Amino acid sequence: MQAFDLRSLSTFLVQSKLVTQSQLDEGQAEVTASPPDDVDEFLAIMEKRGYLTSFQTDKLRKNDRGGYFLGNYRLLYKIASGSFGRVYRADDPASGRVVAIKVLRNRWSENKDIVDLFEREGRVGMSLRHPNIVEIISVGKEPGSLSYFIVMEFVEGGNLRDILAIRKRFDVVETLKILEDVASALAYAFARGITHRDMKLSNVLISSSGVAKVVDFGLAQIFSTKFIFDDSATEVQRTVDYAGLEKATNAPFGDVRSDIYFMGCIAYEMLSGRPPLLLSKNKMERMNRERFLRVRPLRPDEIDGSPLVLRLLENMMAVDPAKRYQTPNQLLDAIKSIRAEVLSGQRASTDSVGPRFAPTVFVVESDERLQNALREKLKKYGYRVLLAGDPARAVDRFRQHPFHIILVDADTTRREGLLAVNQVLGAARAMSLKCDGVVITSEPNEVEAVVDPQYRVRTLTRPLNMAQLLDHLNSLAPTPSLSVK
Repeated sequence: MQAFDLRSLSTFLVQSKLVTQSQLDEGQAEVTASPPDDVDEFLAIMEKRGYLTSFQTDKLRKNDRGGYFLGNYRLLYKIASGSFGRVYRADDPASGRVVAIKVLRNRWSENKDIVDLFEREGRVGMSLRHPNIVEIISVGKEPGSLSYFIVMEFVEGGNLRDILAIRKRFDVVETLKILEDVASALAYAFARGITHRDMKLSNVLISSSGVAKVVDFGLAQIFSTKFIFDDSATEVQRTVDYAGLEKATNAPFGDVRSDIYFMGCIAYEMLSGRPPLLLSKNKMERMNRERFLRVRPLRPDEIDGSPLVLRLLENMMAVDPAKRYQTPNQLLDAIKSIRAEVLSGQRASTDSVGPRFAPTVFVVESDERLQNALREKLKKYGYRVLLAGDPARAVDRFRQHPFHIILVDADTTRREGLLAVNQVLGAARAMSLKCDGVVITSEPNEVEAVVDPQYRVRTLTRPLNMAQLLDHLNSLAPTPSLSVK
């Protein structure tokens, strides 16, 4: 097939609905080549403007005429890839809704048994509607091809495996909040006769607002079939672990207490930074009973939290299933109780610190001169100061080390700074922690249009002097030894 020139490429883009005519016109008007037929320059312009993604432009440069849509959804880029399938971020051009699409690999799509399981289990997942379960929207097949796919809710954030690789470990409060979300999802599904069978770090997604969502409910049955049971498939590794645990304990297949055990493995690794079970790619080693007996218990000095947390893990990961929590609802009640006690203890500890307690202010400011001025003045008045020029760093820092106030200069950080306020305060609410937002701006109407009104945000309009700013900060989080006048 003849390679694209600018004219044929333009026709293809509009006819295939990859871009609109107005987007095409804007891109063409920016081409500087003479004559204006430089395909590479045009694609670079369209990508820079956000009208095409690198995934799409790479395919177009290869003269690829297909594979841009599945159903009504436009593929934007690949999120993940495994031996079972690939996951793409996609959108609906008509509504703008962003989704994730899991596509069955061709080597499985030629197997009728796998396809039947894929479609059936996808429909099972569609029956689950819960805030802590990733929603399955539809199951489909692209006409004229072997592309079987599942359309899912897109969760802006990341999975626990990737986050933990960066963070190394989570504190007790964060861990308990995530466990509560996951246990709530398991309890909801179990009440409808569904267990997960694939509980692992990568199947727990953390949204940008801090909410944990379990993915792949209804798909784990596929991984336990003889068709995909091989050592090279990363997706089946936890399934082998399930089989080994249940063989070692004479527990029945599909026992919900197995989900509870491996949820305990998730918590163990979040708190300690290390996996509880000996890692191996050998199926027989993973099935060995001794592997489950050799788990090293966490020590009290390894985690900064109540001894109740250690007992929670011991009960979740008891080798004898009769000694574990028997249902997700029992586990959920225990987590809620322990989390309440830990938070109560933290508040009591904070209150007892008295005048030595220094509130932390996270400042989002792109102007280096203003950064220095704010740092010096806030420290002088007794605040602990964290600084970032990039608003995107705020929510990650909050999850690692929560702070008391996020202070954003909207005049220098623009819309990204205001969105960071929403994300941080959303994360604070999800973690049951108090955090206030303060925005400095010359355009208060823009703040009202972007910042979610449900959050505690104080808007300070320029002109504003340092004394006025300090007075507002002190009213939200008083410094212990200095009075702002």
